[in-house]
Amino acid sequence: MTEKEERILRKNIDDMQQNVETIQEMKIYNAMKKGIVEGKKREKRRIYTTGMGVVAAAAAAVALLFTYSTIGLPNKGVAQPSVQSASTKNTDNFKAYRSFSRLEPALASALEQNLVVPVGQSAENKGYRIDVTGAVTDGRKVYVLYSVQNNTDEVVIHADFELKFEGIQESPLHKGASLSMLASESRIQPGQSMDFIYSTKLSPLVKYPKKVNYNIILTETSDKALLSSSNKYRTSLDVAFELDPDMLKAQERMLDTDGTLTVDGQKIRVNQVQYTPLSTYVDLEYNQNNDKQIFQLINPVLISKKGDTVEKLYYPDIINSDNSEVYSDNSKFTLVFKNSKGSQQPDSVTLKAFGISAVEKDQMKIVVDLNKYQLIEAPGTGLELVTPKQENNVEEGEILLIRNIENAQYLEGSTRLAETFTDAKGKVYNKAPSTSSFSSYTTSKDGSAVNEFGYNFGTDAKNYPQPLTITLERYINPIMDTQAVELYSINR
Repeated sequence: MTEKEERILRKNIDDMQQNVETIQEMKIYNAMKKGIVEGKKREKRRIYTTGMGVVAAAAAAVALLFTYSTIGLPNKGVAQPSVQSASTKNTDNFKAYRSFSRLEPALASALEQNLVVPVGQSAENKGYRIDVTGAVTDGRKVYVLYSVQNNTDEVVIHADFELKFEGIQESPLHKGASLSMLASESRIQPGQSMDFIYSTKLSPLVKYPKKVNYNIILTETSDKALLSSSNKYRTSLDVAFELDPDMLKAQERMLDTDGTLTVDGQKIRVNQVQYTPLSTYVDLEYNQNNDKQIFQLINPVLISKKGDTVEKLYYPDIINSDNSEVYSDNSKFTLVFKNSKGSQQPDSVTLKAFGISAVEKDQMKIVVDLNKYQLIEAPGTGLELVTPKQENNVEEGEILLIRNIENAQYLEGSTRLAETFTDAKGKVYNKAPSTSSFSSYTTSKDGSAVNEFGYNFGTDAKNYPQPLTITLERYINPIMDTQAVELYSINR
């Protein structure tokens, strides 16, 4: 499989995540959420947890993935504590992980270079055991490898997972934290063991201590257990160990730069390039004076030259305020490329992009007239207000929109609308909940995409002064403009 094919497959898997309600694991999640909400009404106390989203398997041996969202489980403090001891599990040099074809490139690189350090600590509680076998970090991202052994008669799943650094009271690592598994489903059957990979992003501005604690909460999957707000059906397991955030510091290289990439007249400052054995990080910042709100660079490529050798890094992941708490606003972000194979300082480094996805700041809105069922205003082209069909099951005051997008093969995400809207006289209302509408984003081989989404104004909205305005939080609008900036050169 080529790198481009792999990227497209990964993207398709991510797109499928938006429509996972039909998967059994999502049914479990919804049942658990319902029970917890009901429990919160009965018990007026503060409670916490991590929720689960599930990526559908789009190909053989694809890891399922939990993505953090808050739903509120019972207070961990009242649960029976686990007992920690040295692990007797044979990791076999992480053989199970090395043979797994869907590892993130950074972790695959760490295993290839034998950088994952053995941890060898376990914890047991009520018939369950967690063995933390290994961990690795480059100070920007952390991976924890572990297994869970189920020695009970109950089927269980993760209800929570969290890495805490000692001495940091509010460790903002939940947002964007993920859990993948070396299996085809998330449920751990009685008598079975399953391997997992936890990962999360770290802030380069925080000095993290070496002492960490990894906690998971397992929950039984019976209807009674999932609908209960009690800790009775949930088991907490904690493993404390040491993980040095500077463990790879000696192999790290920094490239300071004052380069500015200008695309479609919009300025994007490149603050620095950081090379680690796991990944290559390019930290960027949008100029506050740009007249467009930028959501993404289109197909950014990092090009390094050393003599006659040219290295091109493609298809980066993105760290931003949407998927982590590394950044507090959307003006800063980081492109995460694969690790560079060049061990020496390059002669030159260039960042190239083929355009941006952006909208004029004063056009960040969709305006509709419900009485006329007419789209008054929207940024870009291709957005249509669709006449609902009977099978759409739309509610009174709900609209359906569809957008055809060209040059979408390198774009990520889909349209995101604000939870409030404004009538013609400036009065603000909350969006009404909907049981029928959904958001979908599908791409085609020709590079085009179709984005479908709905918005529920509520049953009384036709009586409000028209038209109604929705603020855009994210909008896919590709603007093709190939530009490059030289970040470093030995000839300067």
